[in-house]
Amino acid sequence: MEREKIFQELKNILRDTVAVDDENVTMDSDLVADLNLDSLDLVDLALSVEQVFGFEFNDEQLKDIKTVKDVVDIIESYLYAR
Repeated sequence: MEREKIFQELKNILRDTVAVDDENVTMDSDLVADLNLDSLDLVDLALSVEQVFGFEFNDEQLKDIKTVKDVVDIIESYLYAR
């Protein structure tokens, strides 16, 4: 799956899971500062991403996630590692 498709799917997840207007989402969007996600939203996002893409984040990855790009990078690394 190419990077742009991953990004589009992540925007859909953000819209459907945590009610973020996907028109406001960029790769550089900070999940907390720009998209106003709280800790529960971040957990919901992680669970939804795991379900859609079929993998589990490890603890280190979860600590390092700050932006939409961070999430896309992790998904991309998982998909290409298979």
